[in-house]
Amino acid sequence: MSWYRIGILVLVMIVLFGIVIWYYYTRPLYIGPVSAHFDGRQFYYKESNTFRDTIKWLREMEMVIWPDWINDPLQKAPEEYVKMGEIKVTYINHATVLIQVDEVNILTDPIWSERAGWDGRVGVKRIRAPGIAFEDLPRIDVILISHDHFDHLDLPTINQLIKEYNPQILVGLGVKSVIGTKRSSKITEMDWWQDWTLPYTDIKFTFVPARHNSGRSIIGRNRTLWGGFVIEGSGGNIYFAGDTGYDELFLEINKRFGSFQLTILPIGSYEKRWYMIHHHMNPDDAVRAHMTLESLQSIGIHYATFNEHPEQAVDAHEKDLLIALEKYGLPKAKFWVLGFGEGRYVITVDEDEREVE
Repeated sequence: MSWYRIGILVLVMIVLFGIVIWYYYTRPLYIGPVSAHFDGRQFYYKESNTFRDTIKWLREMEMVIWPDWINDPLQKAPEEYVKMGEIKVTYINHATVLIQVDEVNILTDPIWSERAGWDGRVGVKRIRAPGIAFEDLPRIDVILISHDHFDHLDLPTINQLIKEYNPQILVGLGVKSVIGTKRSSKITEMDWWQDWTLPYTDIKFTFVPARHNSGRSIIGRNRTLWGGFVIEGSGGNIYFAGDTGYDELFLEINKRFGSFQLTILPIGSYEKRWYMIHHHMNPDDAVRAHMTLESLQSIGIHYATFNEHPEQAVDAHEKDLLIALEKYGLPKAKFWVLGFGEGRYVITVDEDEREVE
């Protein structure tokens, strides 16, 4: 065979491979009726950054040096469960939080992998260990997945949790296709404002809008639905925001659910502001969300775990949060930044009412 024919064959193979890759990353992941936030192929919410904006952001990125590794103080392993009417929150890392309420254990956006990326081995590297070792987790009853970005949907961790606990998994529309239906029969997809009640309990979960996006590559974006979760239990309302920019959606959430005993709000990865304003809150935004949601207690998440586009210092969120709290006249105790692995009990509805009396 001549070199010319070999070259043509190689070119054809490259083109065919490209077509297969393009189809894989752009194929529909959810098939359903058109709605106010779904056009039949992609989900959307308000304006967002364009591909040109992303290229500009990457070109202008001013990286800040982070430590290679941070050793955190060892924390006490969490309880097996908390009593009816109690709420306890433990910060593990990034957006992974253990919420214990009414004898039920809930885990948000779990990630224990070394890297946030394909198979937990390719992607941005973590700079600290999870605050709770996987083997020290209590029984996990419910997993909440806010969206399918690698740092929030880590398939190796999901596989391990399914194998160990076979929990109920709540996700946005289309995310079941990302996880794979063969992995678990207990995956429930939810649209915005759709609710689901955990069997044999009175704990209700509602998937609520967020100002963000989805996707696991630079093409085929927004094929799955992103959002946050409201948890209604006997101790009061809890809100897990996942990833979101600040928006009037907080007013609507407050209108529908009233006040919150606990809100779990992202406060990291917020620079450059012109770009991130559509996706991530900064600490000032988070404090405003705390007030809009009429939250008794907030905790910050989504910071200082993975070395992903660090355009602020590793501890900038803490300093900026203190500035925001002072700006809006709120005491530091109203907005916790917990240590990795640190857990605290939250004042519940009954305790709050007793304090008022």
